[in-house]
Amino acid sequence: MSFSLVICLGNPLRGDDAFGLLVYRLLRKIRIPAVYAGMAPENITYVLRRVKPETVIIVDALAGAGEGLAILKLSDELISRSFSSHLLPLRLLLESVGLDPSKVLVIGAGAMDLSLGSRPSERVRELAVEAASLIARILGRQASPRELKLGDEVSLLSGNVENPTFS
Repeated sequence: MSFSLVICLGNPLRGDDAFGLLVYRLLRKIRIPAVYAGMAPENITYVLRRVKPETVIIVDALAGAGEGLAILKLSDELISRSFSSHLLPLRLLLESVGLDPSKVLVIGAGAMDLSLGSRPSERVRELAVEAASLIARILGRQASPRELKLGDEVSLLSGNVENPTFS
């Protein structure tokens, strides 16, 4: 049986960079296997080695990605050269745990305000709901609008890795 894992990244203390954590909170509400790795995806290599997902969806804010959602493969030339705002390039990290970059999808939202202490913009909050709904459809799940409603999750944010519970 194939297993997919969603890895959400970002710094909730930097405005629109909280996109990944907002998506993570929504996915957990609808019981989709997801892990929040904070700003350093290398924090979850143990999870990747343990669960050995066949496919991975990475969710992150992307500087300069425009107004909507960007959907890319990690193996795309554009992303493999430029997608590295983290301590370790994602492609290198995933290859080090035996994952094929061609089976990694990146869903990002354009980050406009990354200033320390700012809150995510309304646009990024809306994109988080859109991204969670898209991920649910990709993984063959349905979610109601009520389940995909953001409350004041930002007030609950922390920058630490949250361990996933896989059902």
